[in-house]
Amino acid sequence: MTPESLLALLASSALLAATGSIHCVGMCGGISSALTFTIPEQQRKGKSLWLWQAVLGLGRVSTYALLGLLAGALGERLLNLLPGPAMALGLALSGVLMLLLALHLAGKGGMLAHLERIGQGLWRKLQPLTKKLLPLDHPIKAYALGILWGFLPCGLVYTALALAATSGQALSGGLIMAVFGAITVIPVATTGVVASQLQGFRSPRARKLAVLLTLLLALGFLVMAWQMASGKGHGSHQHGSTPAAEMRENMQQTHQHHQHH
Repeated sequence: MTPESLLALLASSALLAATGSIHCVGMCGGISSALTFTIPEQQRKGKSLWLWQAVLGLGRVSTYALLGLLAGALGERLLNLLPGPAMALGLALSGVLMLLLALHLAGKGGMLAHLERIGQGLWRKLQPLTKKLLPLDHPIKAYALGILWGFLPCGLVYTALALAATSGQALSGGLIMAVFGAITVIPVATTGVVASQLQGFRSPRARKLAVLLTLLLALGFLVMAWQMASGKGHGSHQHGSTPAAEMRENMQQTHQHHQHH
């Protein structure tokens, strides 16, 4: 994968997290607010409360990064099996998933909701562990709870994981999910601190804006996929190429270049 492609995926991951903030506040904001009341009373204000929320968020981001590593590794295997320009197919898949996410944010997407229901099986097994970590009277318990929280079924997270798989590399996938998670920490943590001041995130106007931005992101992915498949995109792939093969080829070209000089 070229640096330009990775930067494009990282930017897309950041935009996905930003546009999905409405979903984050609605789904995880309540959890964040509830957890606030399990923190020692004398630490539920000011910088102390922000630090507790940051530790919870760090645990959640750790889980996302680990899942991103796995998704990137799996994506490399799958892209190696796909015919045609592998990256173009991955981008097209991401575009389709963004369309599904837009429907999901609009309250009309059944497919991502179905994926969330599938993930609930794993969450039911992990949920009893969360009770053993309460109350949050130690940072390690908060970090561990954040790790478990990261497995909460969420269509937005599944979409980001598909984006990580598109990278076709474990490290790239982990980085993409780390960026995604870091940005979602902000609205969720803020909800836990000042929930009453974030009602604007849940307004119909804000939701419509999130849907519009997600649709634009989906369109961008589909256009990039079409350009790459037709050979018009920057750094378009040859038939049958994969991110892993590209990396090997780039390394060989660099080695040959040094030999000539």
